[in-house]
Amino acid sequence: MQRIYLKPSYLKLSVLLSVILSSSLAQGAHTHDIFIDDLALPDVLTATHLYQPPAAVPGSVSTIDQELIIASGARNITDLLRLVPGMLVVPESGNLTTVNYHGTSPGQARRLQVLIDGRSVYRAGFAQVSWSDLPVAIEDIQRIEVFRGPNTVSYGANALLGVINIITLSAKDTHGTLLKTNLGENGIRDWYARQAWHTDHSDMRLSLSGLTDQGFDTRRDGSQLRDGRRLSRFNLRANHQLNEQNNLDWQLAFKEGSNQVNNNYSSIFDKYISPKPNEQDPNSDEQAKDYAASLRWNTSVNSQHSLSLQTNMQHWERLREWRGCDAQISFSPELTELWQISSPTQQRELRKGTAISHPSARQKELQTWLLGHMSQPLAHSCGLINEDSTESRVDIELQDTYSISDSLRLISGLSYRYDQARSQSFLNGRQRKDIISAFSQFEWYASEHWLLQGGGMFEHDSSNGDAFSPRLALNYLFTPAHGLRAVYSEAVRSPDMFENNADWRYRVRDLRPTIGQSSTADFFIRAQGSGDLKQEKIRAYELGYNGHFAEQRITLDFKLFEEKINRMISHSPSINAFNLSNSDHIKFYGSELEANWQASEKDRLRLSYAYIEEHASNKLDQNVTPPHSGSLTWLHNWRHDWSSSLMYFAAKDLRENDLQLATVRIAKQFNLADKRLTMAVNLQKALNNQPVGRTNDKDNSHDTAYATVQLEF
Repeated sequence: MQRIYLKPSYLKLSVLLSVILSSSLAQGAHTHDIFIDDLALPDVLTATHLYQPPAAVPGSVSTIDQELIIASGARNITDLLRLVPGMLVVPESGNLTTVNYHGTSPGQARRLQVLIDGRSVYRAGFAQVSWSDLPVAIEDIQRIEVFRGPNTVSYGANALLGVINIITLSAKDTHGTLLKTNLGENGIRDWYARQAWHTDHSDMRLSLSGLTDQGFDTRRDGSQLRDGRRLSRFNLRANHQLNEQNNLDWQLAFKEGSNQVNNNYSSIFDKYISPKPNEQDPNSDEQAKDYAASLRWNTSVNSQHSLSLQTNMQHWERLREWRGCDAQISFSPELTELWQISSPTQQRELRKGTAISHPSARQKELQTWLLGHMSQPLAHSCGLINEDSTESRVDIELQDTYSISDSLRLISGLSYRYDQARSQSFLNGRQRKDIISAFSQFEWYASEHWLLQGGGMFEHDSSNGDAFSPRLALNYLFTPAHGLRAVYSEAVRSPDMFENNADWRYRVRDLRPTIGQSSTADFFIRAQGSGDLKQEKIRAYELGYNGHFAEQRITLDFKLFEEKINRMISHSPSINAFNLSNSDHIKFYGSELEANWQASEKDRLRLSYAYIEEHASNKLDQNVTPPHSGSLTWLHNWRHDWSSSLMYFAAKDLRENDLQLATVRIAKQFNLADKRLTMAVNLQKALNNQPVGRTNDKDNSHDTAYATVQLEF
């Protein structure tokens, strides 16, 4: 087995942790006031599909509960994920935010599995999670569980670095009517409405919501980028108790909206053409629609045995078309042939307008033709460029949970998933794949203190072949509320359809003026996937501790980790350079700390911190992981129904900048007979003079303030 080499700083942390635990154990052995067995700690589900106390989980789990969600005043789920140690949340623009755990290229979050009530919203066609377009309102979320580490064994390929499970309020736990609105700077205009109904055997929750803002990125000259968004959401969830043994839970979700996008199209012939402003569109906005339906049946065979069957259907639609201009020779068969017979190095030279090195006879002939045209004024044409895409998914999973004895539980399952993606521009048509998987995990209490957990998942992917992902964990439980853990796991990520099977080309239509007799033509640059990419693979080691000190009302989770991804596919998608391979690798090691302290009945403090070192072979993955990052949260209930929250986020050397961001919320609650009115003011402000994200050039562009009014009855 590969050894883990810990730096001196890690050894100091390990020794410190051991001293604290030893001291606590010594006190607990005499007074029993620190380690308490009888605890009402909430179980977590995301690690293994089994409800487990936090100290018994085979890994690290962060839970963002409803109190934190409400107190944060957050409008976006991504703002909440900053509370998770090691989570990298980077605003690309006002309507696009990427989320990664332990870094890697942050342009796309390709290595996290994201679930809504167990339904994956990871888009396998283009390896994306559309955080701005998720069909769930933040007001419908009960809690968010984040498994921090590889978990393919439970959730299949793409749970390479972690799993984010968004768990919504059940219909039976929702009552009455709730109305809410946010109004503020940057065009913030949000609204939310929810109604619940209950009968003897059925419960239903309906929510309607909308979100609007003008974006947040600002150029140095003070002008606004086109990065606003508008969306509307519908969510209906119901639960039916058929009898004592059986119940059904189903959901319908819909989202539609638009995201503003600047038209940043530029031609390699920009110096030679001069299109008029009215000939091309200033923007290339995206229209988005998402549909989802899920049905889950749970049955209890007996007190030791239960079954569940869940099926989901989803559809994603992204429509984007705009008018752009280019030189007419960009659509010529001669330039198309020159591009196709040139090497990647020669193609880069061609884009720069320099002479091709070591040309063949045919390349010399075509290059002479090109230079001849460029020596005189170039005619140009303007036409419609299309980047429409749709994706669909159907999946079904059968899960069996069986308690063989008081000390041994077994969970097993079978699943089938069908994915399809369509795009004329990116895939030249349709791509599809089928995934069949089988998984099994066990939980064995060898004694009162020793817990052994293990399992694996086998997957057959019609596009990427077979893969097996195992995990083995050993927990030592001082009590049910305090445990040490050692975990070894392996996981994979499948190349998405676009990475492996791209056929990226642009057929421009409605050309004005026409080229010859045709108003349609193919742009000369084309990119194709190799079709032979292999799955990325990670091996991870973890040593950790989780505990709850009941007397002090403190929960603590600490871990040391080492992770290495091999056969890594690193790229920033570009039609000009699409040479993907499994030649890269990256290694992470470090430590993470998460602590929650209910200091008094009125005060709650929460701390997260991550120290991460990365060694990456590709420059795209270098210097994108902050070595130090964390958050500090203080929630306080004042007198007379006043409350406040203060959240501080920091990251050092995030894309060569330091992030310091603070959010403040002050709220007042009014009880009016059988109604409850809440009014709040929310403020977000950058605390240093450096930009928060990649695209904004003005350091305070993410500063904003808005007011919230909420009525419950």
